[in-house]
Amino acid sequence: MVAAVCTVCELHAESTFRIEGMDCREEVALIERRFKHLPGVEDFSADLIGQRLHVKYDAAKLSTAAIAAAVADAGLRAWLEHEEPVPSGDKASRRRTLLLAVAAGAFVSGGIATLANAPGWVSTLLFAVSSAAGAPPTVRKAWQAVKSRSFDINVLMLIAASGAIVLGQWSEASAVVFLFALAQTLEARTIERARTAVRALMELTPAEALVRDESGDRVMPVDEVSLGSLILVKPGEKVPLDGEVVAGASAVNQAPVTGESLPSDKGPGDEVFAGSINGGGALEVRVTRYRRDTTLARIIYLVEQAQAQRAPSQTFVEKFASVYTPAVIVLAVGLFLIPPILFGGSWNTWTYRALVLLVVSCPCALVISTPVSVVAALAGAARKGVLIKGGVHLERAGQVRCVAFDKTGTLTRGVPHVVGVVALNGMPDNAVVALAASVERRSEHPIAQAIVKYAESHSLEMAAASDVASLTGRGAEGNVAGVRVVLGNHRLFEERSLCSDDLHAGLVALNARGQTPVLVARD
Repeated sequence: MVAAVCTVCELHAESTFRIEGMDCREEVALIERRFKHLPGVEDFSADLIGQRLHVKYDAAKLSTAAIAAAVADAGLRAWLEHEEPVPSGDKASRRRTLLLAVAAGAFVSGGIATLANAPGWVSTLLFAVSSAAGAPPTVRKAWQAVKSRSFDINVLMLIAASGAIVLGQWSEASAVVFLFALAQTLEARTIERARTAVRALMELTPAEALVRDESGDRVMPVDEVSLGSLILVKPGEKVPLDGEVVAGASAVNQAPVTGESLPSDKGPGDEVFAGSINGGGALEVRVTRYRRDTTLARIIYLVEQAQAQRAPSQTFVEKFASVYTPAVIVLAVGLFLIPPILFGGSWNTWTYRALVLLVVSCPCALVISTPVSVVAALAGAARKGVLIKGGVHLERAGQVRCVAFDKTGTLTRGVPHVVGVVALNGMPDNAVVALAASVERRSEHPIAQAIVKYAESHSLEMAAASDVASLTGRGAEGNVAGVRVVLGNHRLFEERSLCSDDLHAGLVALNARGQTPVLVARD
């Protein structure tokens, strides 16, 4: 799968590649090391969440084929859009999951065999199978790191596992390989979950828009809609692009974009966002932003950037390994060579001690536990309804001393409910609610649903309403048992000259308490 955009001006070009197999920061680091020294590259950036690589280069010195070859040298695959290769990402993911399952089963079985005092060769064979099944990803990444003359975490873990095998400690080797493979798999799953979230955001906007021009109405892809075009958004449809309402009025549900629980009334001159849902009225909207520049597109970009940020502890482990690994190797080589050569020590003895040093020097607990703990914390928060956009924000949360909220909706449940009924002119409270619910029972507006739910919870009888009309942005009206009933907001009652000075003062007081008054009147 590849998305590519290529523009050439003189000898300068820009290309965006889709990278298959880029699932963690190690692969990003491998690409960065190769492209820093690749002739003709002027600038580049790798997007881990989107699995994209954007390259600015001199077309006279570098071709797209050479860029793809450089990515291939890192053990990954890259294509331009028009080539449309058959992706193997799903197969690779299934193969990785299968190997991890084999490694886990063999590791646990080896432990059981050891505890059951089975013959030594049985547990050794099981631990060897576990090591062989869990090692391929680490071996591949370690080999790529060595080819680029760098020593990362994968090299460190591979050396530790190899040393344990040479020493005959198959259980130790199996534990190192399996647990590290598990940690890498969990990290890859976290990245994939972020990609799923981004894809869900992208699906909030429709792929097509109904464009109105001199020739009439026609449906066209949103990517082809130009600025200033007039689009028609029918009731119940999603707004395809950011724009300004030029005709019509409706209550627009902006919750998918802004998180606001109640629909926002929109009319001429008001701004609407791509991804929001139109209510009961048709809207004509003048497009003000291309699809790539919409508010939702910017949100998606910020989510991608936030998810790509690793926690400080994870970054520390990477930097630590880049320095610590070569230092341990040099120390082990010195321990292997110096005593036998300078002091006549036994080669067998000092070889064994050098291998022991390599094994015990591997910070397995730090390397394995860091990504696992971050993933577990993010998943635990998500189960409780808290979305933390990356490990970096998770760790920074511990430094928070004060939290400011921009609106009360952030703290409330986001679902309106009736908190009180005030009847005037001696009419019973339940009668007022029954009239309102009779008109609102077929409305999907959150406030209407709250009124109906209140009536149902109090077992109030709702009569059949006729000639019900939705007054966009103001309320509704209809006939109930031969009586004309009007209900809505303060503005509607001002327009109908139904608001007195005392009523106005009471409404202002309710608004000051954060409550939304709904007024009901009958003929």
